[in-house]
Amino acid sequence: MNATPFDRLDSARRSLDRGRPDWSLALLVGTFPVPIQGEALLLRAEALRAQGFFRRAIAAYRDALARLDVSDRDLAAQACLGLTRCHRSLGEVISAKKALQRAARHGARLGGEFQETVALENALVDRAAGAYPAALKAMSALLASCRRRRDHAGVGYLLWAMGGARRFAGDLINSHRDFRNSYISFRKASDREGQVYALFGLGGIARIRGRFKEARRSYAVAGHLLGRGPDLFGRAYAHCGLANVLRQLGRWSEAERHYQASYALYARLDDRVDLAYVDWGLGQVHLKRGELDGALRRFAAARNAFSRFGEARGEALSLQALSQVKHALGQTAEAEKLFDAAVKRSRDAGLHAHLEIFT
Repeated sequence: MNATPFDRLDSARRSLDRGRPDWSLALLVGTFPVPIQGEALLLRAEALRAQGFFRRAIAAYRDALARLDVSDRDLAAQACLGLTRCHRSLGEVISAKKALQRAARHGARLGGEFQETVALENALVDRAAGAYPAALKAMSALLASCRRRRDHAGVGYLLWAMGGARRFAGDLINSHRDFRNSYISFRKASDREGQVYALFGLGGIARIRGRFKEARRSYAVAGHLLGRGPDLFGRAYAHCGLANVLRQLGRWSEAERHYQASYALYARLDDRVDLAYVDWGLGQVHLKRGELDGALRRFAAARNAFSRFGEARGEALSLQALSQVKHALGQTAEAEKLFDAAVKRSRDAGLHAHLEIFT
């Protein structure tokens, strides 16, 4: 007997809750009656976002908002929160703020849990905008609330977010502590996805502190937890992170293979900023091998993409890398200008990328 559209919608919701957004998407193919079209599109958007298809998810969230009944304010608020998260993940801070304001309007009459979610998203948007002190202050209050409730998953998420803010603000020791405690909290909560992303944070902070053994182990364990699962963004991130460590260890051929695997996944997701980070990493491999033309091409491509999307840290890193290549090519005056621009871009954004020697 064929499943009804209502059965498919219910099964899609359960699949998403079980961490199988790919199954959920398969169940959402086809038409749905008008009364549940908006909810079906919302579930589709959530399933796309869970795999890292942020741009496709944005389109689906917008379609959902257009189809939802005006009385479905809770679903509309959920859709706007999804839009906020997608735009934030893509570094589109202004769009994220607008979506969050819309979510707050739709959810004005919802309870304290929703208001706390809005406060968290506001802090995360501040973090994405580089307003680290404001973000950390807000997240510290939310962390205290989660600890009082013994919400281990909530504690893990907040510590992960705070670890990232501290890292980019230059507080490396406390960032390392937050990521370690985030992983511990996610393990207490038996939250597999949370553990993966805490390990990504731990791998990143360990690497830039020169602790390559810990970094390599963190990325490897995260990759093992992800396996061949549906989180394409996570799998791409794991490959890129591991490639960065292998590059630092001088294992350039292995690093190159992982960068290429990462590139293929990010390309499927149309994640142009992270593709630029892979370009930057491949440029570093070329540079270490003395392949200056290849390095120049990769760094220039990375710089162009970072500039287009306003990714300050990436711009600073690619400008600095280009200055090194130009100097090696004997173009010292241009190299000095690029180096000065790298330091200025980093400082103007409140970053310390120009000081990182183990990036």
